Amino acid sequence: MLWMSVAVGIFIVSRRVGILALLYVAIFICMPRAYLGFHYPTDLLAGAAIGIVITYIMTRDSVRAHYATPMLRWIERNPGPSAMLGFVLCLELVTQFDEIRAFATSVFKVV
Repeated sequence: MLWMSVAVGIFIVSRRVGILALLYVAIFICMPRAYLGFHYPTDLLAGAAIGIVITYIMTRDSVRAHYATPMLRWIERNPGPSAMLGFVLCLELVTQFDEIRAFATSVFKVV
């Protein structure tokens, strides 16, 4: 879902590069997960559909104006904390939110 959403976001900005991103996601992320048995193909299709729908909705002008305007104002007023949060978000995207998932798993085991 995550990487399909990122690829569709790239596709919305640049169709040529977006097609390459979508092919990359399909070939190097989705196919190995299905082949190795980490996910059923239907899981991958459902995740891709959810990622596409979320990206489509969040890139509509009315939704963007509602959410992006206050966020951009906050970023302009607080450049230090916003840069730190941007770095953390990029780190979590690269590590696929492993630390957060491990923490949530341990919390649910305790509860």
